[in-house]
Amino acid sequence: MKEAVIINTIYFLSSYILMLLIYILFINRRRKTYKEGKKAPEIDYIIKKFKLDPNTNYKKLKWIITFINPLIISLTFIVVINIKSFTLGILVGFVIMVGLVYSLYEIIGRILKKRGNKNV
Repeated sequence: MKEAVIINTIYFLSSYILMLLIYILFINRRRKTYKEGKKAPEIDYIIKKFKLDPNTNYKKLKWIITFINPLIISLTFIVVINIKSFTLGILVGFVIMVGLVYSLYEIIGRILKKRGNKNV
């Protein structure tokens, strides 16, 4: 049991670091300004849903998304690799990913909206 926890922790950390590097090196380089970043559905979703000021919150939101998306992918990866059935793993992975995306983006949006008047 202890070995499984250690192996899963190693898988999680390595997948998180790999995805974080991919986001920083490849994805964020294309999102330098708000007009380029507006094409990203996650940034556009949070700004429109919570009615945030796009110009003041863009850089902060871009970096928050950069750290949250690899977390979502890594958590889903850990759950899916521990399920023996391929079909069940895909279904459970999809449900977990949608749930994490919705809940974490909701938390991010509410925090940014609450701090919106304080020049985050």
